[in-house]
Amino acid sequence: MDNKGSIKTTRRGVLLGAGAGVGTAALGMAAAPALAAPAAIPETWDDAADVLVVGYGGAGAVAAVTAHDAGAKVMVLEKQASDGHTSNTQMCLGVFLSPDTVQGCIDYMSVASLVNVDMPESKDIDDDTIRVWAEESVRNRDWLTSMGVQEFEVFSATGRDPDWPGNDQIKAYQIKKPDGSVGIGKDLFEFLDGLVQDRGIDVRWDAPGKRLITDADGAVVGVQVTQGGKDLSIRARRAVVLTTGGFEFDMAARRTYLPASPMVFYGNPDNTGDGMRMAQGVGADLWHMTVLGGGFKYQFDGFPTAFAPSFGSGSYMVVDKFGERFKSEAELGGYSGYWNALVYDTVNYTWPRIPAWYVFDEKRRLAGPIVYTFFGAAGPIGMYDWSKDNSAEIEKGWIKRADTIEGLAAEMGVDPAVLAAQVQGFDDGEDADFGRAASSMAPLDAAPFYAVQLWPGLNNTFGGPRRNAKAQIIDTFGDPITGLYSAGELGSIFVQYPQGGANVGECLAFGRIAGANAAAQPVRGE
Repeated sequence: MDNKGSIKTTRRGVLLGAGAGVGTAALGMAAAPALAAPAAIPETWDDAADVLVVGYGGAGAVAAVTAHDAGAKVMVLEKQASDGHTSNTQMCLGVFLSPDTVQGCIDYMSVASLVNVDMPESKDIDDDTIRVWAEESVRNRDWLTSMGVQEFEVFSATGRDPDWPGNDQIKAYQIKKPDGSVGIGKDLFEFLDGLVQDRGIDVRWDAPGKRLITDADGAVVGVQVTQGGKDLSIRARRAVVLTTGGFEFDMAARRTYLPASPMVFYGNPDNTGDGMRMAQGVGADLWHMTVLGGGFKYQFDGFPTAFAPSFGSGSYMVVDKFGERFKSEAELGGYSGYWNALVYDTVNYTWPRIPAWYVFDEKRRLAGPIVYTFFGAAGPIGMYDWSKDNSAEIEKGWIKRADTIEGLAAEMGVDPAVLAAQVQGFDDGEDADFGRAASSMAPLDAAPFYAVQLWPGLNNTFGGPRRNAKAQIIDTFGDPITGLYSAGELGSIFVQYPQGGANVGECLAFGRIAGANAAAQPVRGE
């Protein structure tokens, strides 16, 4: 039987394949450490604040500002050094959800909260959490305005699915900078960081959290951090807010929880699941560990994070690891179309599209970078300067090159006749098999020819400690853990990725929820 005839599609994926060989440096870190069991209360504390925020990205900044404005003394603990700090907020487009109406948002999220949209009984988020998410998401733009943002750019005027109720009420925006240009994630975080600095909030750099500290009742009363080679115990008089991001670069967690392997990530390389383990150490329940949001990515040995491909129009196509096209390329840049294409061959025991290949000709090479350069690792954040004509990356060996299609096939390790047939069919100018618009296609006829591997990739993980409508972290028995809150991608509420801007919108909304409720906690131990 051929490799295509035996493929069985599943929505969530349960069979883990070994995958093709991408180097360990490209795939992430070594095995995760043991769970961060809670630390004992020290005889003396090294420092204290009312609210400790652990992790300084978008969610951490918003939580810190909100708690401060509610009257709390706030300290932010960040594992990175100040001169090398980055976050997923900084690396993204800076798009955030701010729906028109609460009810429209509730209607929409009620569908997005289903594990399976055809099974209403699979709803995974309680009504109170959906409502508070809706109420705060609707306020996102107003809150930013109250903080000093003057204008916004509409990124999306509707949600992702016209069949979902409330779709026309879902809006996504970007901030505009004072000069009138559209701000991306780097600009949004600089604005939020400015709010933190203006308030004089204490940010402790190079201070990774190790363990939560609990009292005899199991309430969280502080954080043990490592700074300058010493373990320090920082007291939280009221509460701790975990905003450490996901487990993108924790190899062991990825292998355990994600429904395909290998996967790569284009986010912050320091998102190694620290907050997840700290919360587990005090009994937190986990949720949404297999939720996926992203698309194909490029990943190269020797570089710590992945790159987001720039597809668009032109003389290129995407083929599986056997050299055959499998879907219109126009559908591979987004979320649902991409994951539906990632299937497991249960007869030959392989993932036929891990890796896939981006194949293009000289015309496409000269047309511009094959990665996005206005956000992500090759964007203004400055992690990497991708060459305008892709020549430097060819020299690095990141992009394969050959003078003929048959020679390129040999470089790729696929059957030359198969790849040549795909190119010939593509050059006919019509896509009878997959329906790609002719206006987006151009013949692959200009030598030399190029190929680069595409890996299933995520912008970030969503799983982590379960939270409730107050942003409290919930234990395995369904009870809130006193003094412990979370916001952002660490235990995101999303079961399905509902729309571009959902992650940053959640950072804003639940950052405020967590910050306000943490500041309102009574002081413990006095």
